[in-house]
Amino acid sequence: MKGGFTRLAGLGMVVALAATACGGVDTAGSTGGSTGGSTGTDGAAKQELTVTAFAGAWGELFKKSFVEPFERDTGAKVNLVYGANAEWLTKLRAAGGKNPPFDVIAFTPDASLPAASAGLLQPLATDRLAHFKELDPVLAGKSAYDGKQYGVPLTTGSTGLLYRTDKIKTPPADWADLFDKQYCGHVALPPLTYNPGLEFFSALVTSQGGTLSDPAAVDKAFDKLATLKGCVSSFPANAGNAATVIENGDAWIMPFWDGRAFAMAQAGSPIGFTYPKSGPVGALTSYFVAAGTQKSDLANKFLDHLTAAQNQKPFAEGTWYAAGNDSISYSEPFEQKVKHGPDVFKKFIWVDYAVATPKLNEWQQRWNQIFG
Repeated sequence: MKGGFTRLAGLGMVVALAATACGGVDTAGSTGGSTGGSTGTDGAAKQELTVTAFAGAWGELFKKSFVEPFERDTGAKVNLVYGANAEWLTKLRAAGGKNPPFDVIAFTPDASLPAASAGLLQPLATDRLAHFKELDPVLAGKSAYDGKQYGVPLTTGSTGLLYRTDKIKTPPADWADLFDKQYCGHVALPPLTYNPGLEFFSALVTSQGGTLSDPAAVDKAFDKLATLKGCVSSFPANAGNAATVIENGDAWIMPFWDGRAFAMAQAGSPIGFTYPKSGPVGALTSYFVAAGTQKSDLANKFLDHLTAAQNQKPFAEGTWYAAGNDSISYSEPFEQKVKHGPDVFKKFIWVDYAVATPKLNEWQQRWNQIFG
């Protein structure tokens, strides 16, 4: 693995990798207050921008790949706020589109959809973004709502099957293999309220020929899940727990992200990853501009740095997640492992969050009834 994490200093950093998720003022014409209108370097030098990033090694690499080049080129200062989706969305809602606590926010689609629909994000003037035409159209489309472009894709992971290579000699081929009796007692299953859990459930529905909007297909998927009762050894609800149960051998197989698997393997763990033949699930992280920010011009400049191939490449290779910019020439190790590109993304299963989000509590209760 190359890029910012070529010299990972042990598993502790790997465990921290990767998070992983209308109204507003149009950025084409909004300069906001006295600190938002400058477009030159001299003006930018007097400005500060507040940007969110997922905590841990992901955030450290984000700082190196994007924040430092941006500060160097513009003279502006970036205040990074580390955390996760739910807390950022809660704070944006509290601000109500006025004086938001962040100018630029990282969201996965489960959070960006409600944020955009509530008018908490600005539509983007894509003609003002130098690299927008280089961005993958499938990924960019996942952060567009009601015909307006709201976000720019940073990276996308693929949810497939992470497994222990020292315990499973024949790699699993598809989602159905998770139900193989030889793994009974050694399966880790994230709950639906944790992204990879819902992504797996969506894949289960789709692989059986259904959609999340079809109650009969959802029922069929829950019936299938019920056959795992008594075979699940752990229910990791965050990335740290997921890594722990795999590392200590409590589980041999788990629906999880490709980047996580490849990072753990690069650190020396006996970990493999399968892109299921019926389709992996896309796990996208995009960046958005908050409605009500007084710094729209500076935020656009930051998005230009965020979407530039030379900045996205080290971040993608450091996290083992495919970048949003399609023009990148990746290193050979990355190309050999990570599936990416428009033809790949078109075949991904994508969670229908417009359907899933309103049903999530109900579905999690049904999940709880199965697994206790």
